This record gives sequence, structure tokens and C-alpha cells, in this order.
Amino acid sequence: MKRNFFILLLLATACSPAKRAEKAFGNSIFQHWSHAHEEDGDGFRTFRPDGYELPPSRGREGYEIRRDGSFMHYPIGAADAPDKVPAKWKFRKKNTLVVTPDDPGRPPFELQILESGKNLLKIAK
Repeated sequence: MKRNFFILLLLATACSPAKRAEKAFGNSIFQHWSHAHEEDGDGFRTFRPDGYELPPSRGREGYEIRRDGSFMHYPIGAADAPDKVPAKWKFRKKNTLVVTPDDPGRPPFELQILESGKNLLKIAK
């Protein structure tokens, strides 16, 4: 009994966060996403991949989720230009990424992913 538990524990920890995220959301999660605020709805924010045709906007927040566990947050900065905030992400639960900025002055935040696909990412508000 103890041996089976140890093997299960070993297998669970051997699965990398990227593999778990890929299993939960698909391979397309690992790309640069821009906020398509025109498509937001009650309870969710919509993101589209880099290169997707979006109407002109004064600024768009963005996220780049990378397979290696690094993350880039592109908040809207001064003059509506995107800022660049490097971070790390970890997979938590079945649909949540915890993002911790490299700058200790910035608080961590969570992305609860409601839907993901090649051209669509919906995140809970």
C-alpha cells in the first residue's frame, strides 16, 4: 500500500507544470495574447493571439504564457503603450495559473481560464 502511494506521488510530481497546463488547456495556451475588450462578457475577459485582427484601440493589455514557466505581462502603460513586466507562472487546480512578477513590488495574481483554443482565451473577471 505504501509503495503504491509512493509511486503515485512520484508520478504526480514528475509531470511538469507545462505538461499539466497543456493537458488542461491545449498547446495553443503557450503564446502571446492581447485583450479583445470588445468581446468581453459578463464574468469573463476575452484575449486573442498575437496577429489576430483586432480593431484599433488606445491600448491593449496582453499576456505571453511560455512553456518554460516564464510569463510576460503587458499592462497598458503611459501614453497607452504597453509596459513589460516579466513574471513566472505556476499551474494550480484544474484551470488556474498563478502569476508571480519578478519585481517583488508587484503583487501576484491569478488567471482563471474558462476557455482556451487556438484563437481564443477567456479568463474570469
